[in-house]
Amino acid sequence: MKQQPGPTVFELVGIGATAGGCVAVGVGGGYWLGSATGVGTVLTFSGLALGLAAAITATYFKIKRYL
Repeated sequence: MKQQPGPTVFELVGIGATAGGCVAVGVGGGYWLGSATGVGTVLTFSGLALGLAAAITATYFKIKRYL
């Protein structure tokens, strides 16, 4: 069987940027929504959880072909 080459440096940087962006948008959106509604911390942590879930999902789909 022919082994598929691993990801390039640019693909790895893209995965990191995507994951970081997902977490940043989740936390930022949660903070903004929390400060607008007065529920602050709860929505910030909820945004963090959603951002982490999105980052894990995006990372999985980007590396799926190398597994």
